Amino acid sequence: MDESTAVSTGRVGTRAGRVTGASLQLMIVLGALALTALLYWQTSVEIADFWQDTARRRYTHGWAVLAVTVWLVWRQRGVLRDIPLRPVPGGWLPVVAGSLAWLVAFHAALLVPTMLVLPALALSAVFAVGGWRLARQVAFPLLFLYFALPVWDLIDLPLQTLTAKISLWLVQLVGIPATADGHVIDIPAGWFEIAASCNGLHFLIVALAIAAVHGHVDGDDWGSRLMLFALAAGLAVMTNLFRVFIVIVAGHLTNMQHFLVKVDHYYFGWVLFALTLILYVWLSSRLPRSLRADQSAKQSHGSSSERRTVPAAALGVAALALGPVWSFASSSMFANPVPVQPPAIPGWTGPMATTAGWQPVFANADEEFLVAYQSATSGEFSLYRAAYYRQHQGKELLGFGNTVAGDGFRVVEVREHDTSAGRHQVSMREQILLSTSGRERLVWSVFAVDGHADPMNLTSRLAYGIRALVRQPTVSVVAVSGDCDPDCDHARDLLQAAATAVLPALLPVSVGSAASAD
Repeated sequence: MDESTAVSTGRVGTRAGRVTGASLQLMIVLGALALTALLYWQTSVEIADFWQDTARRRYTHGWAVLAVTVWLVWRQRGVLRDIPLRPVPGGWLPVVAGSLAWLVAFHAALLVPTMLVLPALALSAVFAVGGWRLARQVAFPLLFLYFALPVWDLIDLPLQTLTAKISLWLVQLVGIPATADGHVIDIPAGWFEIAASCNGLHFLIVALAIAAVHGHVDGDDWGSRLMLFALAAGLAVMTNLFRVFIVIVAGHLTNMQHFLVKVDHYYFGWVLFALTLILYVWLSSRLPRSLRADQSAKQSHGSSSERRTVPAAALGVAALALGPVWSFASSSMFANPVPVQPPAIPGWTGPMATTAGWQPVFANADEEFLVAYQSATSGEFSLYRAAYYRQHQGKELLGFGNTVAGDGFRVVEVREHDTSAGRHQVSMREQILLSTSGRERLVWSVFAVDGHADPMNLTSRLAYGIRALVRQPTVSVVAVSGDCDPDCDHARDLLQAAATAVLPALLPVSVGSAASAD
């Protein structure tokens, strides 16, 4: 059979499949997708919230992507019916690996990795139960879900920088005097910030998703699909550049009073994008495209291994449920530690209620206190501690909205500061805060895991997630603060005395005798 015959046969098979009812193969694919979403419901809820985030409005197309995924699976149900079920021995191992990867990321409160693992988990489950050919046939529809997940944020900053630089060039090209400071473009009438939400990433993701479906449905070869990708990406970027350019010109001509400047330019961008899609359809129809031989539509040889499908399905479901079950069991397996109380400090009056107006925010902490201490010679400082016995989305040390600065203050300067505490050095983050009344305040803070100072970067959070498989480490934040009165140098001396006094009690592994044993 030559290539043209194979392609033709594949398309006839797809059309025939449209009148074919559900099959075991189809049930396996849709069941793996649904069961993954159900078992990993905490992450599924986070994804749903992510898709409904009207503040960033970057992945609000997520529900449409999910609908297209289901449709792409359903439209090839006739082809799926003809694929023999041949479970692979040990096919459940990738499912176990993916489930444990989710569990580590979940315990480490790494939201994006928990999202990104789900489509691969569903595909691994299909492979475990149905075999290689079934998994290969539905790989595109299931992996298409990545067009609705935040893997694209990796190009966020480069795209923002590109948009700012080209927009500046276009504005200057038409004679508008403009300068740029980073992502801010200044014109005589005012200034425009090319924020992350203005970089056109949403347009780019949607355009690439449309091009991907276009090439897949038409059965294009990979070269043709890359041409569609390039065309869609180029048009999306140019559309956003044109949008930004029009808004800046409108601001220049109307002294910043135009509707697009004062009210909204978001939906204006989507009107332009809709017109761009018409241009994409016209241009793509004129590209020299080649079809790819549809190997899946050829006559299948051999029969399904029905006898092995049932135990493979049982092992696949068990492997898929491993992470959620482990997480549920561990949540009730370990006893909560004894809450830490504010220490008594010789030579200082306290702990007592603070009146400084500084209140850090760490949502849903298992422990939290904010107290003050006074000294006749050194002055007054505030001490804050929050701790989490177990972390998960919505209950995490580095959660969205959590801040040492708290409400009513903005951060004006940040740097690292090594301070002596007992016989050891502890690296603390120093922040200078400015209140709405213009008053400055100095804050030193440090994160900790089981009493050991920790930077809580990606590496240490993954290490925390692995440790959380067998026990639940306590993560915490400790912060001391004082007014910059008469200046911040005086406040640094005060916080040095405070850190020396309180850290040995709150971070015993880092600064106490236990650290020496390490």
